[in-house]
Amino acid sequence: MANLSDKIRDYIDSRKQDRLDKFDKDTQKGVKAASAENVAAYEMERAALRVSEEDRFKPANWLSDAASRAKQLQLVTHALKFTHSDAKGTSLFAKASVSSALPFVSTSILETPKIDVVGNAAALDVGKLLLLEQDDGKLLVNFIQQDDMSPFEPLAESKEQLVDWLAGFKLAVTAKDPSSHKLAKQLYWPIDGNYHLLLPLYATSLSQEVFERVQHARFSEEQKEARAARRTEKMSELVTIEFPDVAVQAFGGTKPQNISQLNSGRGGRSFLLSSAPPTWQSQEKPPLKVKSIFRGPFSRKVYGHLIGLKKFLVANLNKRSVWEIRAERARRIDDIVDQLVAYGASVRSFPAGWSSHPDCHLPLHQKLWLDPNRRAFDKEFEDEFDKKEWQGLVAADFSRFLNAELEKNSDIATGDVEFVQWKVLTAQELRLVQDDVKGAF
Repeated sequence: MANLSDKIRDYIDSRKQDRLDKFDKDTQKGVKAASAENVAAYEMERAALRVSEEDRFKPANWLSDAASRAKQLQLVTHALKFTHSDAKGTSLFAKASVSSALPFVSTSILETPKIDVVGNAAALDVGKLLLLEQDDGKLLVNFIQQDDMSPFEPLAESKEQLVDWLAGFKLAVTAKDPSSHKLAKQLYWPIDGNYHLLLPLYATSLSQEVFERVQHARFSEEQKEARAARRTEKMSELVTIEFPDVAVQAFGGTKPQNISQLNSGRGGRSFLLSSAPPTWQSQEKPPLKVKSIFRGPFSRKVYGHLIGLKKFLVANLNKRSVWEIRAERARRIDDIVDQLVAYGASVRSFPAGWSSHPDCHLPLHQKLWLDPNRRAFDKEFEDEFDKKEWQGLVAADFSRFLNAELEKNSDIATGDVEFVQWKVLTAQELRLVQDDVKGAF
């Protein structure tokens, strides 16, 4: 037991050092603030107080004080204050009972659930003491539960002291007069014509496990290395772990320690994994049986963007053309152009040669843009692609499309100036597309 006894002693020494460091800083401030004739008396008074502070942190004295304060807190796996911070009912310490047969996630699947500490925040140091861990993973609180005081024996001055310590520390793991509270959640469950009153408690141990796994997936060096390998398309034995659509639930506001110790360590945050049903996504298909992608496939994708742009233009129609308005208009146009580029990228992911299907009625320049890998087995197609004329033709199609959509609103007037502006902007993006395609070919 020397291992755990030494950890107890080291823990008390660390508490002592923290306290004395603060005491000495306060003394230095007091000396600077005192008048010259009172400095000596003040230093003598503080020196005597320092001796008293050191005496408090003798292992036997500190442990006696800790045992008397243990009743102010409780070691738990399921805590009530997460339901409401002012709830005064009972929290519980549930012993681990690993079961792989359960078809759902619960605390019972955790081999070593993290133990939380609730109660008076001023007594959390006692909770940290009881959670000290032996090299084999056994906690000090486990010895307390088994009435085994062997880790404390080298620090006690008498057997009577050990008995008192055991009685005091056991109060931290014993549900004292189990009760509910008006601020707790309560559920009447029907049983044989009668009811049982159930008190659902927050599984703080399970919440801690989820938090640690999400944090590991996000910030561990192993996962950073795995994501780097994926980005650079390098071989790696590491598997990337993703938790999509994670929500964050906050407990305790600016004082998370008032809820529990584990909650304080998480900064008051707990993660909620998405339980929403999958969203239906229509299967993408090549744009067949249409004469232009701007007559259906693409216009549907940017419908919302077009409505927003029209409303913005109408709202600012009679206002002075200041920089802010021009910048916002340019941003909205850029968004639509980005959608065009993204649409082209999605269509180019289809197997090469889809544009040679009899049902593909697109003009040649749109085929060249959307099915560039067809060049691999179609020499005539490759020659047309290399002429680069398709870029200007696609840009012109887009400009006519955008002007036509805007002119559906009679208050908006467009003309050759806007046509050229949209065309130049789109052609620039399409040149980048060609460079990417050529580089990948």
